[in-house]
Amino acid sequence: MPYNIEIKAVATDNFFECIKLEVAESQKSFVASNVFTIAQSYVDKSLIPYAICDENTVVGLAALEYNSVDKHWITRFMIGEKFQGKGYGRQAMQKLIELQAKHDDCERIRLSVVPENNGAITFYEKTGFAMTDEVIDGELVMELLLDKKIFA
Repeated sequence: MPYNIEIKAVATDNFFECIKLEVAESQKSFVASNVFTIAQSYVDKSLIPYAICDENTVVGLAALEYNSVDKHWITRFMIGEKFQGKGYGRQAMQKLIELQAKHDDCERIRLSVVPENNGAITFYEKTGFAMTDEVIDGELVMELLLDKKIFA
């Protein structure tokens, strides 16, 4: 089902919706809380949190990162428990990829995932990410190589 997914800056009008959003209990060990992600972005200016919205409803949260070594990362990605399994994740991930791909120096997008999070690994593979041989802080690194012609 097509939704009207928008990626919006976390701001006063969506902050409380963002921090109330949670994943299922069984997923909580796989992703940082939204409060932590937003707080981390306050002290780490390379991390930018975004509300994932369908119209005016916040359905998820993502954080994008740019650093001088590995460049473009989707550092956090979550869809709220009651919105999972409905197609929001696929559409939101595509919008995040498009947002990162707009940068001239973006040749690949990277993310990391907890090794036991098989659902996320499968999801990321379906959206075009492939496993690398890298492990960072115990998490597996995946990447999506971009064909810049698609985003031109």
